[in-house]
Amino acid sequence: MKQGVTQKLMRGTLIVKEKVYLSPHYIRIVLTGPELVNFKEAKVGDNNKIILPNGVDGKINFPSAPLGSADPQQEPILIRTYTLRALDFENSEMHIDFVAHGDEGPASAWAQQATPGAQLGVMMKVKDRQLFEKAAWYGFVGDHTALPVMAVILETLPADAVGEMLLEVHSPSDVLTLRKPEHMQLTWIFNNHPGKGSDLARHFEAVSWPATEEKFVFVAAEYQTVQDLQEYLAEKRALKRQQWVAHSYWRIGKA
Repeated sequence: MKQGVTQKLMRGTLIVKEKVYLSPHYIRIVLTGPELVNFKEAKVGDNNKIILPNGVDGKINFPSAPLGSADPQQEPILIRTYTLRALDFENSEMHIDFVAHGDEGPASAWAQQATPGAQLGVMMKVKDRQLFEKAAWYGFVGDHTALPVMAVILETLPADAVGEMLLEVHSPSDVLTLRKPEHMQLTWIFNNHPGKGSDLARHFEAVSWPATEEKFVFVAAEYQTVQDLQEYLAEKRALKRQQWVAHSYWRIGKA
């Protein structure tokens, strides 16, 4: 996977245009505003950093130091990482999907309380990176936090793509209608206690792998599930290291 990243940073203060509950546990925040034009080079599916309003006056304070570093002179800023789900310049909209899980995390709490007119800061680096490599067979594994990026992947795979995608969500009421290639098998797994007793790794280990050498696997889930799957993938002699990527999107017990 290409890892080249430029240093150009896109950022802007955007305004909530609409909030839509896609399911009981998924909220789509539709953002708009004049500063949306700052994201002309953004790619759907990439990560962005959202800046939550401060608790004093509700304004957006962008970090004064570069991403990845801190300015000791600046007050702490609440920054979280989310997937750019959609970008529509014709209608002046950016979509970001949030998992609704009460007040356990500040971003979830903000999304549940957000109303039209609320502000959200967004920062993204201009990237030269693909979400997936071209392959004859694909394996995708994600929990509830990975649903946005997995949805983007399904929408951007070639029409003749073949493979398996496993998605773990809270319950059948959180199953979304996703556009996908005809020969991509999509399996939903349910776990109403995310991070505890996840069956993702067990289900993926039961998947039948094809004989082709051209495979690509993408994993995004809770820390322990990712650890388990990385051990499994590392032991697969038919899979080279460059043929899989794994991302820990969150860790149980840590906000």
